[in-house]
Amino acid sequence: MTLEEARALLDLAPKASRKEIRSAYRRAARRWHPDRAPASEEAEFRGRMQQVNLAYQRLLQFIEDYRFELTEPEGSEDLMKWWHSRFATGVWSPPPPNDPGKDQD
Repeated sequence: MTLEEARALLDLAPKASRKEIRSAYRRAARRWHPDRAPASEEAEFRGRMQQVNLAYQRLLQFIEDYRFELTEPEGSEDLMKWWHSRFATGVWSPPPPNDPGKDQD
């Protein structure tokens, strides 16, 4: 099972925390647990619950195997450049500089 299939089965967004994954798994388990199945649909619920368990295990395996970079960035990053590269567009751009030659009211 791929990560995309697991996300789709548990109805998760592309970015999710461990808590969100656990909540989605619990929702799906409540929905598809074989003990809650009508008498005629036990086999379908059992198969769905196996898929839910497989998806949950796949996502947890990915989280556990994810590797974080544990090094400090080289040099100090200029915070103004960082802010401008992410937010200084459109309505979030800073006001234009004042022109000293213009008459101000």
